[in-house]
This record gives sequence, structure tokens and C-alpha cells, in this order.
Amino acid sequence: MPGVLQLEAIAQVAGILMMRQAENMGKLAYFMSAESVKWRRPVRPGDALVIEVELTKARGKIGRARGTCLVDGEVVSEAEVTFMLVDR
Repeated sequence: MPGVLQLEAIAQVAGILMMRQAENMGKLAYFMSAESVKWRRPVRPGDALVIEVELTKARGKIGRARGTCLVDGEVVSEAEVTFMLVDR
């Protein structure tokens, strides 16, 4: 799985976590930026990719999260993402 798709997956999971809060139901999450992105090693066909995301800040319509992708418990990529929630 290419690294940019791992980054996209982290951003999508972060947006879903933010939208699951009651006050954010029915909104859309737009990816704004990525910082501290690190790709550690390739993810090959057959690898099971586990994505872990923690919301680190949620103020108003802006959210920030730290995400990690793992294969067999080993970090293969990580990033901090920022996104914005908007009404549909």
C-alpha cells in the first residue's frame, strides 16, 4: 500500500472519529494538512495494516489527530493531520 494512501487512511479515520461526536453528526470532514509524516518501511501485498488514530485537539470546526499505521505491531508510517468540519 503506497505511503500516500496510508496518510489518506489516517486522515479519513481522524475525520470519522470527529464526526462521531454528537454535535458533529451530519457534517463532512475536509483534510487540510499533514505534518511530521514519516514512512518507516514498505507495506507489501499480504500485510495486514492496522491504523490507530488519536484525536489530540478538537476546537470548533477544526480537528487535529495523530495517526500510526502498523504491520505486525511494527510502525510503518505516522503523521499528524488537521481537518475541518463543514455542514453538508
